[in-house]
Amino acid sequence: MYIINQTLKAEKIPAGQGEEMFKKHVEWFTRHFEAGNFILVGPYTDQKMAGIMISSVESKEAVEKILQEDVYYADGFADYEVRSFTAGKIAENFAEFVGK
Repeated sequence: MYIINQTLKAEKIPAGQGEEMFKKHVEWFTRHFEAGNFILVGPYTDQKMAGIMISSVESKEAVEKILQEDVYYADGFADYEVRSFTAGKIAENFAEFVGK
């Protein structure tokens, strides 16, 4: 499994394009969430314009391919940190934490 930390570079986003780019970003991660490529997606509450995604795809290369589709990726509008991990335990009530 992989955890992806994403941080936008707000100063690089062209003036007047932020809202449209964010809309495309939401469409991108929603599509991959619905396809099962991301199993958790959410913003940080202690850092603006940043968040995480957890992915269960088969390889880091597959994660990188997915990230390259993000509107923020091509022109370096965001930094992505991809880390692999093993889920040792998962709470049975994990779904109860949506929105918290």
